[in-house]
Amino acid sequence: MGKILIVDDTAKNIQMAMNILKNEGHRMFYAQSGSKALQLALENEFDLILLDIMMPEINGYEVCKKLKENQKTMNIPIIFLSGKDSTKDIEEAYEIGGSDYVIKPFIAIELITKANIFVKYKKLLFKEMNGEYHG
Repeated sequence: MGKILIVDDTAKNIQMAMNILKNEGHRMFYAQSGSKALQLALENEFDLILLDIMMPEINGYEVCKKLKENQKTMNIPIIFLSGKDSTKDIEEAYEIGGSDYVIKPFIAIELITKANIFVKYKKLLFKEMNGEYHG
């Protein structure tokens, strides 16, 4: 189906997200730092990025801002993954360009449903931007 980048500094969280999404047919990639995520996003055409907020060096909010400023990566939907569940944190995620927000620990069906929706959305957006969509 789609290409998904999972970004989290904790390997266990990456593994958990991959296990939840493994039967959906997506090709999955991962990064354990914000800088690696930015590098991979420029080198690949992802349909979705699952992005942790609390990371050393560059946090998820900063990664999102940089992705949204770049012409090549600005249209990739970003779902924030976080243990932070305050209204302030969630509002900030949306304000800087996040498409959605999933609170850890993940509810499997929520992550699967949201990931599939945004992969489809990105593919439709791409078709529309390239004049292939006539609907």
